Amino acid sequence: MSGAGDLRHRLIHETAISLPDDAGGASTTFLAVDQLWARIESPAGDPSLSAERRLATLIHRITVRAPNTLSRGDRLTLGTRIFAIEALSDPDGRGRFTRCLCREEQT
Repeated sequence: MSGAGDLRHRLIHETAISLPDDAGGASTTFLAVDQLWARIESPAGDPSLSAERRLATLIHRITVRAPNTLSRGDRLTLGTRIFAIEALSDPDGRGRFTRCLCREEQT
């Protein structure tokens, strides 16, 4: 990655929160935390079967500027697209960027 000029997509960082429901349990919802500029690299397809239908799972590498508050289990959104964060790394070992391995599901 050459620098901040490669970060062309404005994504919303969301984190999961648990809210009590009326039945005594809890439901999970996502809360917007921050907006980040990001680079989204071409996906690799991994077709997988769900119980009810066939889903195409796309794996993306999304890079954002560090430091940030991203964690595994959070998600990034771009309009109606949702990218679930599976793993995080420091691509150049210098602490300038965070690379996320993200899963996007499409029906």
